[in-house]
Amino acid sequence: MNKRHQLKFTLTIWPSVIFASLVALTVGGTSFIYSQNVAAENYRQVEATSEQVLTNYETYFSSAIEVSDIILARYANLDATAIHDDLPFYFDMIRELNPEILSISLYRSSDSYPLAKDSESYYEVGFQSEDWYVEPLHDHYINIFNSHPSSEDIPYSYTLSRYLANDIDSANEAVLKIDFDFGEIVENISPVDLGEGGRFLIYDSDYDLIYSSGRTMNEQALALTKELVIGIERVKLDGHNHYLYAMTIANTGWRVAIFTNADAIVAAVNNFILMICLLAIAAILLFVLVMMLVAGRIANPIRLLQREMSRVASLDYQANVDKFSGGNQEIADLYDSFEAMMARIKTLTADLVKEKEEQRKSELRALQNQINPHFLYNTLDSIIALIEAGQGEQAEKMIVALSRFFRLSISRGHNIIPLADELAHARNYLLIQKMRHGEAIDFEFVLPEERIDGYYVVKLILQPLIENSLVHGLKEDETTHIKVTVGFDESFLYLTVEDDGYGMKESKVEELRKRLLATHEYKGVGIKNVYDRLRVYYGEQADITIESEVEVGTKITIQIPKAKARVNDEAD
Repeated sequence: MNKRHQLKFTLTIWPSVIFASLVALTVGGTSFIYSQNVAAENYRQVEATSEQVLTNYETYFSSAIEVSDIILARYANLDATAIHDDLPFYFDMIRELNPEILSISLYRSSDSYPLAKDSESYYEVGFQSEDWYVEPLHDHYINIFNSHPSSEDIPYSYTLSRYLANDIDSANEAVLKIDFDFGEIVENISPVDLGEGGRFLIYDSDYDLIYSSGRTMNEQALALTKELVIGIERVKLDGHNHYLYAMTIANTGWRVAIFTNADAIVAAVNNFILMICLLAIAAILLFVLVMMLVAGRIANPIRLLQREMSRVASLDYQANVDKFSGGNQEIADLYDSFEAMMARIKTLTADLVKEKEEQRKSELRALQNQINPHFLYNTLDSIIALIEAGQGEQAEKMIVALSRFFRLSISRGHNIIPLADELAHARNYLLIQKMRHGEAIDFEFVLPEERIDGYYVVKLILQPLIENSLVHGLKEDETTHIKVTVGFDESFLYLTVEDDGYGMKESKVEELRKRLLATHEYKGVGIKNVYDRLRVYYGEQADITIESEVEVGTKITIQIPKAKARVNDEAD
């Protein structure tokens, strides 16, 4: 992250994180408590409603058992004649009082002989192995409930059977069979609305369906009922949330299962959580916005002061008190102190820059001064040699060329000269060397189409490179060709000295490269001297590259930043 935004970020993010964490904990706790309370309350309501339904069914079956108890009490004191004559009329009366009863019939327990029935029913046949007849014979004291095959007219019905003892004649002991229409009754006492997908089931101990509010037994509902057995829990049925209540109906051996849709409760809880989360997000965003404004109020003046302080490095600092007119008093006081400090630093900096500049120029002159005496001694040796050889005219020409060379070299004391003058220096130097070596040397200058007017370079940077080519590349009995090339690209000016002399091995080239980069002082006035002067004046963007191949030649290229080559800070 940008450092100038670090304080504002810190002032904003950490309070916001802490606030968001507190809000998240509050929302989480509130949502949990609310959902638990709603779930618990809904659980109690469903449980209470389901228990009330169960109570209604137990009351209903108790009334069915009361019917059998009335018949049992009356039958105990009837003789054979009364059983045959009076009991059918009594059955008709019971059916009239209980319209849900479909039929009442009585069969002797010893041989299943039909003893009595109501006037509208028929006697059963072939029933001796059926549960409703067999089970009462094994247990004389309980009422037996069995589901009844459904029909189109009566989809839901059941049979209540029991053993009837006779105190008059034990030979008349019998099994009572009462058939009930269950569908009409259950619709009156079942829950009116169980919600979408809700259903009400009654099933026996073998999980055979006795009644279903959905008409059919849903396999998933049956599986959930078997898994729960007895109790209440939340389940998923047909993609909906339900409360499943399962319990045994007293005195029957049957169970009731009630599926109550809970989607509305789940939706209400989810909507509450969504609403509180949206409010929390809105609160967090509002808090972050407020903190950003507060942080900006604190950080912006500091950032502006920091920006002003960063201009110190450029030595172009200008006071601007108005920028802090809207800041805090502490910032304004800090700025006043900063202004006082800057007034002192600016003075000291100006002195230091001036001192550094003078030091740089002194270093450049010191390196520069190494070139002139070196070249002068070599040239004078050549002139003496010519005079001793009796070539006075040639010596005279060399003295004239040397005079021109030093006239340009002096350059009125300047170290930075036009590129054209540097090329003229190099040309005069080559002319002098040509006078010394004759046909052993040939040279050419290759200039670009772009005009070189307006470009300036450190003086005497080509002559040491040319001298290096002559010292190390001049072949015996052959002409050595030296080419000086000027080139440009978008960023740099390139000055190249290339010869077709002996060349160097890669190990020697690598050694020269290491010398260029060496920090310790190296004795000599050749390539290292040029490299140091370039770095002193142009900085790290200036460079020298060396390429050489044995028996092919050597190529040395000076790289100068194009923008700095356009500047002459020693111009009159």
